[in-house]
Amino acid sequence: MDLKSKEVKWALSLIIIGFLALLDGFGILDLWGGFWRLWPVILIVWGFSLLRKRGRSAEHTGRRMFGDTVETTDSPYVKHSSAFGDISIRIRTDDFSGGSASTVFGSISIDLSEVRRIVGYGQLDLHTVFGDISVRVPANIPVEVRSSGVFGEIKAPEGGSMDGKCYRSPGAGSGEGTLVIDCSQVFGDVEVIPA
Repeated sequence: MDLKSKEVKWALSLIIIGFLALLDGFGILDLWGGFWRLWPVILIVWGFSLLRKRGRSAEHTGRRMFGDTVETTDSPYVKHSSAFGDISIRIRTDDFSGGSASTVFGSISIDLSEVRRIVGYGQLDLHTVFGDISVRVPANIPVEVRSSGVFGEIKAPEGGSMDGKCYRSPGAGSGEGTLVIDCSQVFGDVEVIPA
């Protein structure tokens, strides 16, 4: 008998409710008086269980709710989103082509320290509300960071140039090989960390 199947859970629930109703019928337990005062608790528990189930089922698709995402990947492309949790991704590939990550009430940390080349699209779109963004980039990869942040700032390594809310490392241009990081953050900072 599989105790995780829906049918078994429903059967056990009906048996327990039946026993409680029987005890109430004999006057041993006042089931309904307490139930009518506390029935909203059932709705609250049901709502939280639906949210938790949604977070678990979406885990493999790159979306998650109520929990942190920590991942090491060989993929040249990333795509993750989260609510009420941090995203931490370590890229372990020579060629990186870009991707996106977004979170609400969480921070984003991308580690590109093992990347050797930027190929293809070459843009990383990062979005957060009430959270910081940090990207670790090897020194040999030119970086351009564009930020459209509200109540936040760009923290970049020395030697680059800042133009308003845009940072360019030495050697950064519009050609292939430059990693473009496009950030939008509300109440959060963007930090580029040399690896």
